[in-house]
Amino acid sequence: MNEHLGRGLSALIHDREDKPETRANLGTLPIERIRANPFQPRKNFDADSLAELAESIKANGIIQPLIVTKTEGSDYELIAGERRLQAAKLAGLDMVPVVVRSVSQKEQLQLAIVENIQREDLDPIEEAQAYQALAEDFQLTHQQVAQIVAKDRATVSNSIRLLNLPAEVRILVSEGQISPGHGRAVLSVEPEFQPLFAQFIIQYRLTVRQAEEKAKSFGQTKVKPEHTAENSAFLKGFEQDLNRLLGLKTKVSERGGKGKITLEYANMEELTRFKDLVNKLRKA
Repeated sequence: MNEHLGRGLSALIHDREDKPETRANLGTLPIERIRANPFQPRKNFDADSLAELAESIKANGIIQPLIVTKTEGSDYELIAGERRLQAAKLAGLDMVPVVVRSVSQKEQLQLAIVENIQREDLDPIEEAQAYQALAEDFQLTHQQVAQIVAKDRATVSNSIRLLNLPAEVRILVSEGQISPGHGRAVLSVEPEFQPLFAQFIIQYRLTVRQAEEKAKSFGQTKVKPEHTAENSAFLKGFEQDLNRLLGLKTKVSERGGKGKITLEYANMEELTRFKDLVNKLRKA
């Protein structure tokens, strides 16, 4: 395990040319000189909430400064505080308080993601995308990402799994029409039935536990042994479901209505994840 974990993502970065010494200066800047953060993980802002913040800013000003970094040109790029910046524009402000920090692009990504996650400003899909960005851009395991953002590994892994949902179902999770727990229940259904099952959950107002139970039979038809092609498709789909659920290579074989399920793990990390899943299910 990396000895630098727990001190933030910047502790994992050793490229000295890409990581200048961090400096900070407090001041004010014209809003027009602040460019959007290209690494901002948050994509959606509630209009009513933004309007309320704008009214608060009109009355009290911006209490917490935005964090920006100097660009190669004469402008500044936002690191953290996108919501405050948008509200300041709505409030008609020309100038905003800022903390100017000199950071690398890697640190800029870290600060934007971690600030949003810790402030709970991200919807579940944006949060999953933020975790995925950390994992992919810096070649981190889910365990390492979890330590960086002060979450447990299962939380991070379950969050990232939501990105396997069809686009229309991800929107439902983002909008809060179904919860992340419902989303994971949808993943246990065969892919072609997932959008329909999400709508079924909404229509009948299923709890997460009810959705998990219904997912076991939703969209399935009784397969007759003589229908070889249908049976093969069913077994293949079931293998895929197990692969997603367990995170292990799965083989389902059947003959004469009987068969076996074989699980394979490629390394100890996969085995440990499976053990954690079994323990979690046992406690549920």
